[in-house]
Amino acid sequence: MKRFLVAIDGSEGSDAAIDQALELAHSLGAQVTFAFVRKPPRSLLGFPYYERLLSAELAKARATIDAALSKAAGKIDARGEVLEGDAVDEILTFADNSGADLIVMGSRGHGAFAGALLGSVSSGVVQHANVPVLVAKQRPGRNQKAA
Repeated sequence: MKRFLVAIDGSEGSDAAIDQALELAHSLGAQVTFAFVRKPPRSLLGFPYYERLLSAELAKARATIDAALSKAAGKIDARGEVLEGDAVDEILTFADNSGADLIVMGSRGHGAFAGALLGSVSSGVVQHANVPVLVAKQRPGRNQKAA
């Protein structure tokens, strides 16, 4: 395994995925690509509101990727990508096109019922991926450490 795709969104589950991916990539000497998938803004308000919304969303995506790259700095070879569209489709397509050996992503921990109602990106990726998927579970609390 030499190439990891880490899907991130700024959530606590995403932070867990970053940490696990970095640890595994460091031990295997793998390269990591952090990918933030955003949905295209749906604004009927036109100029300049659409541009403001787009700028804000891209700034969030870039900040999330920059934070992940900062964690990886000096440890592993890492880069970041902002993707646009349906999260499941974009993650799967990028993984296939980039030759990823592993997809790492977080889980928000909604549970089976809420996940079925809301739709689960991690579940969709696990069901349709052509490579192994590691789903990192959100930590129980920010100040708690695992035993």
